[in-house]
Amino acid sequence: MHHVFTAAVVWWLATIPAQAQTLKDDFDAHELDPLKWTTQQIQPDQMDFASDSRCGSGSIAVIVREGDGGAACEDDCQRAELRNAKEKWPAFGDEVWFSFSFRIDGDVPPTGSARSVIGQWKGPGDHSPMIAQRFDNGVFHITVQDNETRRVVAKAEGDPDRMLVAQAKLAKLDPRDERIANAVRALQSLDLLMKTQPNFTSEFLGENLQRALRAQGDQPESERLSRSLGLADGALITDFSAFAFVAEPEKYLGDADIEIISESNRPLPDPRQGWVDMLYRVKPGRTDNEVGPRRRGEVEIWANGDKIVTVKGNIGATIKKNDQLDLVGPYFKFGIYRLRIPGAFRFQFDEFSQGPTRGELASLCPSK
Repeated sequence: MHHVFTAAVVWWLATIPAQAQTLKDDFDAHELDPLKWTTQQIQPDQMDFASDSRCGSGSIAVIVREGDGGAACEDDCQRAELRNAKEKWPAFGDEVWFSFSFRIDGDVPPTGSARSVIGQWKGPGDHSPMIAQRFDNGVFHITVQDNETRRVVAKAEGDPDRMLVAQAKLAKLDPRDERIANAVRALQSLDLLMKTQPNFTSEFLGENLQRALRAQGDQPESERLSRSLGLADGALITDFSAFAFVAEPEKYLGDADIEIISESNRPLPDPRQGWVDMLYRVKPGRTDNEVGPRRRGEVEIWANGDKIVTVKGNIGATIKKNDQLDLVGPYFKFGIYRLRIPGAFRFQFDEFSQGPTRGELASLCPSK
């Protein structure tokens, strides 16, 4: 009888939503709460508290300056990130809602700021984040990962629909073919040269190459350039310009089980222009998991009150039995993680809230 009662209690406790999912921080106290955040990937002088805020009397700012490095950097990078305390991580597979506001300022070069992550969610076994807010080459965008294959699901400025067309064409290319990866990287370099160094390109790049890169629709020059690079689809040359802002374009080659359902070509706001209010619904899952949630994952994203995109599919890393991973997370990190570039960059963050339902998130004040 005792064993039956114990089993019933365990089952009852398992049906209660984990309180670790609930976390709120408005940063009005102008100090970091160690019960909510950990600081192993940030130095004390990379944090500051500001009186200007999205709501209330304070916000937190993360700053990287020229010469800064970072903890756990794999190469010459700058890292200054705060993450949820592990006690606040949800059970992996639970639906979790996140809301927060952020803005950026400082030195933001239009090119050269590649591999800049300004917020990320990581689950068990993830190498790259399952969801990431990125700011490469002056463009705010959001990516979702299927194991090692990446997809942009939303972006600021430009033409999001055309970007998705270019991404779909990259998905048809073989990621194992190093010649194709090199061709895509070369195409990105040429596109950025055309956009940022017009005098150089007009003087040193041949007319045929310039016409191929500027062409709209099927053009002989684009077809020739495509063949010379080893790319099967000549139309990719003209569409790629809408995708050239991404870091590591080779990570977008090949199939990914990620369905992107966009809301009417709706772009993300530009965080250089003021506070951006983000809302995420995250329900992790993969159909090929050996343990953990064995279903398609789901992500929904809103910005400044507008629905931007719904994403469904195999999200994050496949979890194998032999990995023996703790099935907790995804945990959230905010701050700056990028390749080293000159200048000072400031990421300001406020009004963080995490909960098992949208109704349990903190209310946000009217826009200032």
